[in-house]
Amino acid sequence: MAPVATRDLHDASPTPPQGDSTTTTTNNNNNNNNNNNTLPIPPTTISSRNPSGAAKLFRIDMHTHIMPSSLPDLASLTPPCPEGAAPYPWPDFRPSSSGNGSIDMYVGTEFFRRVEPNCYDPATRQHEMDATGVDVQVLSTVPVLFCYDAPLGPAIILARALNDHISAICRAYPERFVGLATLPLQDVTASVAELYRLFGSPAPEGGSVMKGIQIGTSIDRDTMLDDAKLDPLWAACEDLSVPVFVHPLGYALPKENKARWGRYWSSWLVGMPCETALAMHALTSGGVLVRHPGLRICFAHGGGAFPALLGRIQHGFDCRPDLVAIHMQGVGPMEHFKGSHREKGGSCCNEDNHGVKGERERGGGGQIWIDSLMHDPDLLEYVLRKMGPGGAERIVLGSDYPFPLGEVPAAGRMLIEDESVRRFMSWEERAGVLGGNAIRFLNLGRQFEERFEKRLKNIDCTEAEVVVAGGENDMKSVVEKRGRLQGWGKEASFGECYVGDNLKSDGSDVLG
Repeated sequence: MAPVATRDLHDASPTPPQGDSTTTTTNNNNNNNNNNNTLPIPPTTISSRNPSGAAKLFRIDMHTHIMPSSLPDLASLTPPCPEGAAPYPWPDFRPSSSGNGSIDMYVGTEFFRRVEPNCYDPATRQHEMDATGVDVQVLSTVPVLFCYDAPLGPAIILARALNDHISAICRAYPERFVGLATLPLQDVTASVAELYRLFGSPAPEGGSVMKGIQIGTSIDRDTMLDDAKLDPLWAACEDLSVPVFVHPLGYALPKENKARWGRYWSSWLVGMPCETALAMHALTSGGVLVRHPGLRICFAHGGGAFPALLGRIQHGFDCRPDLVAIHMQGVGPMEHFKGSHREKGGSCCNEDNHGVKGERERGGGGQIWIDSLMHDPDLLEYVLRKMGPGGAERIVLGSDYPFPLGEVPAAGRMLIEDESVRRFMSWEERAGVLGGNAIRFLNLGRQFEERFEKRLKNIDCTEAEVVVAGGENDMKSVVEKRGRLQGWGKEASFGECYVGDNLKSDGSDVLG
């Protein structure tokens, strides 16, 4: 179905409502009487309690959205409708009346939302990244632009335009941005062709700046991600070593049932996590991950509702295999989520599996990854238990920038500042989530690894690290782990490791 205006807007009018319809910078300021009150995120949004500690870790935000400031005239490219049929409601961008550079998004003739310059302007984004300590953003399109139900010809043009727009930004600022492509998934052949255009051989001039793809949790009402017609897409992703980021749609739910999803922002708050859970259920129960062992798939919003439903789904797998386990080839949902079926051996566990080298040894070798956008440290702790040993290595930082339902204004703030996270996540694990894991998931290469390692090495050993580790003895373990992470060797001793300027050769200044 066509994307429709969501009920995160209270009224489908050219004047956006307060609060939830705007992007980050004006979330708390915008109102109908003062649409010019758009301020950049101040540099004080990150706490200065520990400026030399976790806030300085290298950060890659895997989950951010961007759009161009204008779109092709897709309506003019669409074949005439049959008599009596409504024209397809293509997305359309119009300058807002605020005069501050914001854009009003329409779907057909219906107002969808107002976005600020940080949703399309690279300079604004970099300013806000600098202010909040984010080093790199992974750019993906705004999901309302997927248009999976649109006429194919213009949909292909739209996907190419969006991908070329993101590629141009990434080429202009290669140290700040990498990209995820979008595909016209209403046609798998066209999607595979776009995949090979971006990632195939010969590579685009200068190499591909796209590092993966973003897709929705479903294609249409009748096509979930386990549909056999998508198998050529999954095979192409394996062949090209292209990781997949799955994002829910949300905007379509009120169209299906307005009474159920149209109030209280329900399609966003409840519907999106349910969409993600259903997609994960389809991919695992449908045997897609077993048939395509080279796939790496990351799910937005911490996997949505799937982790909380895992026990129920596992019980269904156990008690009604005739309904749940028909296509699963003996691999249950718990095994999929933990990645433990990969520990048993098989082609998906070889050491050169698409740049994710050595993950069997670390315990992080599962195909299922998630982002960190959970808003709740207790939920994060639960999810880590369900992911099992090494599970933290399959979580990447995600903020949903620049939209207000994300972790804004500062991506990673919960991991950096929430005291309770220190109970169950080591310093090394948090550093991985903030940056290192995305380097592996997207196979970003040695240049990004060196930036991550250099930042980690130069962080001072402060009192905050001792709290994380639990004391001076545990600090020894933290420093030695860091030494292994940076290639100092498995046998490096505490006294041989160097971190910043505060640690002497005997480790005596670790508390000072």
